[in-house]
Amino acid sequence: MDKRIYLLAFVNFVLGCVEVVPTGILCPISRDLGVSVSAAGQMLGIFSLVFAVSAPVLQVVTARFERKAVFLCALVVFAASCLWSALAPDYSSSMVARGIQAASSGVMSAIGFSLAAQLSDPAYRGRAIAVCAMGVSCAVVVGIPLGIMMTNSFGWRANYLLVMGLAAFCALGVIAWLPQQPGHVTVPLRMQLHTLSDIKLLSAHAVTVLLMWGHFTIYAFLAPFLERVAGIGPHLTSVVYLLFGTAGMLGGWLGGYSSDRWGGGRSALIGGCLLALSLLILPFAAGSLWLLLPVVAVWGMTSWGVTPSMQHYITINSPETAGIQLGLNLSAIHLGLAIGAAVGGVAMGRLPVSYNAWIGAAVVVLAVLAIYYSIRQPKKTRLVLA
Repeated sequence: MDKRIYLLAFVNFVLGCVEVVPTGILCPISRDLGVSVSAAGQMLGIFSLVFAVSAPVLQVVTARFERKAVFLCALVVFAASCLWSALAPDYSSSMVARGIQAASSGVMSAIGFSLAAQLSDPAYRGRAIAVCAMGVSCAVVVGIPLGIMMTNSFGWRANYLLVMGLAAFCALGVIAWLPQQPGHVTVPLRMQLHTLSDIKLLSAHAVTVLLMWGHFTIYAFLAPFLERVAGIGPHLTSVVYLLFGTAGMLGGWLGGYSSDRWGGGRSALIGGCLLALSLLILPFAAGSLWLLLPVVAVWGMTSWGVTPSMQHYITINSPETAGIQLGLNLSAIHLGLAIGAAVGGVAMGRLPVSYNAWIGAAVVVLAVLAIYYSIRQPKKTRLVLA
């Protein structure tokens, strides 16, 4: 496999760290910025919302420009926004910086996966894309516990300075190793959205939104949940996040394997049921660490496993627009995360944080019903762009 694929995976790791690290340090962020924990949680929501909206638009806007130059420009903007976050004097300024980080991440993510496919031999293309995606997985496994340790030692802003340094290192790698790639004509956004006239595809993307919404309603506020409900301190909190991330990586593999074996729809249906069950019993398991850890493991496996299952389901049902559908599904994922953070923040401001898990479980149940509905819809023989 081309060694440059690992550079792209590392870039994804850096981007993933900025996206997920605030999850584990919401309490220190809220204290420093003088806002509630639920308001601090919206730093996650604004990232996901801007990513969901800007990614497809910026892909179209920048498509005709040389790819390496666009990638490098986005990386420079990303690094500058990390410095902005490290120095931001207040909550509003921090939120603006998060929005810029999300927009630049969306550009780099799209170009990175495209370059990974182009740099690899056709026989290794799937593995190249998987290696590239592992960067984000590693950010959850390593980034969140590392972020908690960095915050305990140097303060939460130090995380952004570290990421800025890593982004500068990535920029040197991009300049030295990545080839120039010409721009290309892309499918206009209007035509991409036209593919959603197929109710089977539209409902499948709706399933993704609901699954991520339910998951993130509690995951965005897992740190305060562990502190207030389970009585767990910062050290054990990092252990729980490490377990969740490790289980998530295993779940991603299991989701892909089960989709190949039994179909993406059936795999997502089973995974959704297990996800809803794990969220339902999570508050009851919080009284004992030995009960909590296996529930968190199941939650991590299923929340990450349903994503490849749904992507498999979507591409199988519309192979002629597979690239478009995967791009739209990436936006659906982040839209769900944004809604989950918003709903979770509102719920946490009015109810004990344990209710976030039950609200999330109810939303996942809706997702399971939507999966069942989508499976029963007839498949169009061919989708024509118009």
